[in-house]
Amino acid sequence: MHMMQTGPGPRTTVDGKEYLYFCGTGYLGLQNDPRLLEAACEATRQFGLGTATSRSGYGTSSPVAEVERLAANYWGCESAFYFASGYMGNHVVLSALAESVDAVFLDAYAHYSIVDACRSFDLPVETFNHRDPQSLSEALSASLLPRQRPLVMSDGVFASSGALAPANDYLAVLAAYEGAALCLDDCHAFGVLGASGRGSFEHHGVDLDRINQTPDHDPATGVRLFAVGTLSKAFGAYGGIVCGSRVFIDLARRSSHYYSGASAPPTPVAAAAAAALQLIAENPERIARVQQNARRLKQGLKSLGLTTDDAPTPIAGLEIGNEQNMRRIQQAMAADGVLIAYSPEYSGIGPEGALRISVFATHSGEDLLQLLDCLSRRL
Repeated sequence: MHMMQTGPGPRTTVDGKEYLYFCGTGYLGLQNDPRLLEAACEATRQFGLGTATSRSGYGTSSPVAEVERLAANYWGCESAFYFASGYMGNHVVLSALAESVDAVFLDAYAHYSIVDACRSFDLPVETFNHRDPQSLSEALSASLLPRQRPLVMSDGVFASSGALAPANDYLAVLAAYEGAALCLDDCHAFGVLGASGRGSFEHHGVDLDRINQTPDHDPATGVRLFAVGTLSKAFGAYGGIVCGSRVFIDLARRSSHYYSGASAPPTPVAAAAAAALQLIAENPERIARVQQNARRLKQGLKSLGLTTDDAPTPIAGLEIGNEQNMRRIQQAMAADGVLIAYSPEYSGIGPEGALRISVFATHSGEDLLQLLDCLSRRL
């Protein structure tokens, strides 16, 4: 087990050594931001570490309520539900939708949290090939009975590769099915994708007023759209977030039981999350910076002859030869003081594993050049 000994940032100490760091999910570079740290410290002094009860009782502190207010404002929604972990988010949304869908269709590389959420419900679950609208269409045709309502669940951005779900293609397929729904796990898209960082649907040009509105089918709006995210990655704090209409958020709170049966998010973390939402709302240039660094990274990887996509996500997944070769590259780069990740197994990668490189808004151009130079020497 490796031990991180500083907060994640462009320079991070792991196992007693400082590295130029290209791992993890701190995309906006906020985990060490002094404004978030001060907000957490002040909340600790005022509120302690937590409320020690569920939110249905006396467990809602003012920082938790402020996260929900700021998140709703940021995503242009009526309401929001903030809960202890983004991993819970797919369960929260599926709890609200379970009675209004008849079958679930998962991308074959869907995140563990999506798969685990589906196991909690008495719904048939089918898979389709990774990011393949034609495979989805065939699965729907083969599995659905007349008038059954499908729910498609997928990562919006896949954690190991940075690839995007082809959301608009899925919508075109689902348009033939009355009552159909699409839910994207946007944990790696919130704060990163779209002109204002609102995630996959913004990036794909979908009207955000359609997201997380109601579980009931409205023929006028077509396919029902849902999204869930986290404040633990780009936003530098912790906890899951769902934003939407007041009706939908109230239903999500009641049906999932995380509101009545789980402790509220720790108050200091909530204060940091609120500070992050306020900071990004007032300083959206961080989003532009991380998108620019993502483009620079992928252009640089292509210049080395490596295969990567053009998605404006700050993640690059690389499969270079076999497991032994990728471990060699990762270890040699670490010896040079540049840390990237090798994952032997994770949802969405092949049997040999993959290298994963992530960039932050706080990486400089020189940092990226150093990364690419080190990688080129170790290929």
